[in-house]
Amino acid sequence: MLRLLATAGIPHAAHALLEEIGIVEVSRGDLRSEVAAADVLLVRGERVDGDCIRAGERLRVIARTGAGVDNVDLDAATAAGIPVVNAPDVGAQPMAEGTWALIIAAAKRLGELRACFAPDGWDERYAIQGLDLDGATLGIVGLGAIGREVGRIGRAFGMHVVAYDPGLPDGPSRPDGVELVGLEELLARVDVVTLHCPLTEATRGLIDRAALGGTRGAPVLVNAARGEVVDGDRLLLEALDRGWLSAVGLDVFASEPLASSSPLLRDPRVICTPHAIGLTRRWNERVFAALRNDIGSVLAGERPANLVNPDVLAGLS
Repeated sequence: MLRLLATAGIPHAAHALLEEIGIVEVSRGDLRSEVAAADVLLVRGERVDGDCIRAGERLRVIARTGAGVDNVDLDAATAAGIPVVNAPDVGAQPMAEGTWALIIAAAKRLGELRACFAPDGWDERYAIQGLDLDGATLGIVGLGAIGREVGRIGRAFGMHVVAYDPGLPDGPSRPDGVELVGLEELLARVDVVTLHCPLTEATRGLIDRAALGGTRGAPVLVNAARGEVVDGDRLLLEALDRGWLSAVGLDVFASEPLASSSPLLRDPRVICTPHAIGLTRRWNERVFAALRNDIGSVLAGERPANLVNPDVLAGLS
């Protein structure tokens, strides 16, 4: 019987779906030793490095529950002849909606308003002024499927949308109603900036001290991409204190899980969610169905629909 090992918990419905392939187990924390008995590794947000992959002597496929694969050592998987599949096309809508939950919470300064319930804090509400979205400028860094959907919703709010994406030409592929600009110009013009670029060597630390120092009017910043796109959590607190930013919404962090002692969790100007803003019931249904299909394709010696490392195709019969 095939054995499927998940790096973290999965919904009950996903268990039933994946049990059509084999026995489903969840790692108890010693992933490197547990993977030795697995035929399929189902990766959630945990890091799977080369040593872990090489320990999986029986591994036939690695499946990532989402679009980003920066937490999987693709070179090691390819060298071992293990196909890596993901689910890139099922999360745009729930991630965009989750992003807007963070944008609205930060822009309306809900954390600071919540703090007004502290003793003698009631009258502080008069000094807290939220942002009107209608007529404001939204800046999107990364125009993949999620970024484009965030922009579409922003236009429905009556916002002007600008975007920075070095991989997107200013031509027919540019989404309607979106103005492409450089990162420096974007940060100098926007009222809200939201990050949706993948984590690569080019985007690691993209939002650094120089970038945030070039903002105008203290915009809201939301990061639902990867924590490392921002050059350190402390930089965000500095940017708030210096007036470079007015509020921050975060679903991702440079180090996860975020420590309960983090000052980000104590600052009412920061809205935090635990890398889960896009995890909805429909997302779970669609992502695990897509992965089941691709895992089945690999096990049958066929090309999966969402193959991340196509160099392994020569090894598929």
